[in-house]
Amino acid sequence: MSKQIALGLYHSLSGGVSASNNLKTNQAHGGLTTMDNDHGCGEVVTTPTNNTVVSGDTTRNYVGNSIFTYMCNGYLHNNYNIDAYTLSDTLKTTETGTGFANSYYLTLNYVVKTTDVQYIYVTVGGTTSNSSHISKLSGGATTEYHDLATSYQLHDIATKRTAGNPVFVLGRADFSTTKADKDATTSIDGNTSYYSGYILFLPDNTAKVYFKNNDGSYKGYLINFLTGAVTAL
Repeated sequence: MSKQIALGLYHSLSGGVSASNNLKTNQAHGGLTTMDNDHGCGEVVTTPTNNTVVSGDTTRNYVGNSIFTYMCNGYLHNNYNIDAYTLSDTLKTTETGTGFANSYYLTLNYVVKTTDVQYIYVTVGGTTSNSSHISKLSGGATTEYHDLATSYQLHDIATKRTAGNPVFVLGRADFSTTKADKDATTSIDGNTSYYSGYILFLPDNTAKVYFKNNDGSYKGYLINFLTGAVTAL
C-alpha cells in the first residue's frame, strides 16, 4: 500500500513537472521564456485528449484535458518574465478485453514556481488525486474488483529538474486513501479500508511514507522510487 501511494504521487508529479520542458532560461532578461517566444504572462494553452488504441484483444480509451497557464509571479524576476506556471490536468483511461474491464482517473492541480534564475529548481504545490478500478468479468457480471482512490495535498515540494525524471529533494504531501476489494473471500459489498498519513521526500530518490494508526501514532516505510523497494522504518 505504501508503495502504491508513493509511486502514484511520484509518477503524477514527474509528468506535471516535465510539462515545463517547453520553457527555457532567458539569460538576457534573467527569467524564463518559451521555446518559440510566442507565449506571455497569463496565457492559457488548453490541450484536449481523446484517443483510442487497440492492442490484441485490449481496447484502451484516453479522454482528458490539460490547461497550462504561463505565469509571472515576480518571485525572482520582474513581471515581464515567465517564472511560474499552473497546470490543471484530467485524464480518464479505460481498458476492456476478454474477461476484464479497468478504469483509471487522474486529476492534477499544480502551481510550479522557479526558485533560481537557471530554472533548475522549482517548488510544486497544489493537489492531485488518482483512482483505479480493476475488475474481472464472467458472462458480463463482475466477479472480482479492486478499487484504490487517493487524494494528495502538496506542500511546496522542492524539485530539481534534470534531463530525465525530476528529483524531488524536499517537501511533504498529505494523503487520504480508500481501498475496496471484492473477490471470492469477501462479501458482495466488498471489503473497504481507509488510510491517511503523509509522505516526506528525501534528496536521494527516496521518500518516507507514514500511515496514521487509530491511536494517533504512525507507522513508517522507506520507498525507493528508482527500484520500488520498500523498507519498514
